Amino acid sequence: MSTIAIANQKGGVGKTTLTVHLACWLSRQGRSVIIVDADPQGNATAWALDGDVSADGLWRLLIGRDPLSAIVRPSKWDGVDILPGNAATGEAMIVLATLRRPFDSVATALKPLDAMADYVFLDMPPSRAAGFHETLFAADFLLVPTQLERLSLQGVSLMADTVKLLSSEFGRAPALLGVIPNMVRKNTLEHQENLRELVQTFGQLVWPPVALTVRLSEASAYGATLFDLEPDHAVTHALTAIGQRILSNLEA
Repeated sequence: MSTIAIANQKGGVGKTTLTVHLACWLSRQGRSVIIVDADPQGNATAWALDGDVSADGLWRLLIGRDPLSAIVRPSKWDGVDILPGNAATGEAMIVLATLRRPFDSVATALKPLDAMADYVFLDMPPSRAAGFHETLFAADFLLVPTQLERLSLQGVSLMADTVKLLSSEFGRAPALLGVIPNMVRKNTLEHQENLRELVQTFGQLVWPPVALTVRLSEASAYGATLFDLEPDHAVTHALTAIGQRILSNLEA
């Protein structure tokens, strides 16, 4: 079992879209997957549960101390379950800090997921949110989606620095699995140059780019994925290539 955090310290890079699509792709390959919605916006929860964000899963887990078996819910997609999140998720992280619970409290609470699925995806909260570092500490691996604008690229470097900080302070941190150029406009000079710079910096850690398309936002609005709506779309093929990269890296 592998727990993979999908995070960037710059928002708006499409992390929830990638989380949902990768979870669904892996489930189609016969893997069981759990999405942990650690973002107080609850977008992954709304997508997976047809707009129902009433379940405050991480609050119940971290503050109520309810067992995971009572909180994790089946999603609309076969083979994909979700530990739901909503606005109470952010409040739970603040309460943990107020109570001065140990830094590894989130990691310890999520540990039983090891026995419940082949893959766990952490849809991470914004970097400035309470509990960001504690949640990241629960992951084995890290995927960093990034747009090819300057501020988003700075977020990739910040994530690399955060991993180093966790490792130095706590003796463990998620391994950087890959950097995913997302919402790419290949016909713009800026994106071409920034993609080259990204490859120069991170080399083979840069995974297949995902082009900008309105079809992804439409998929979210319909509560579906591109694997259902547009199986032959170029972006669907790019997302498939990313899923295959996960398998080749973690199951080879």
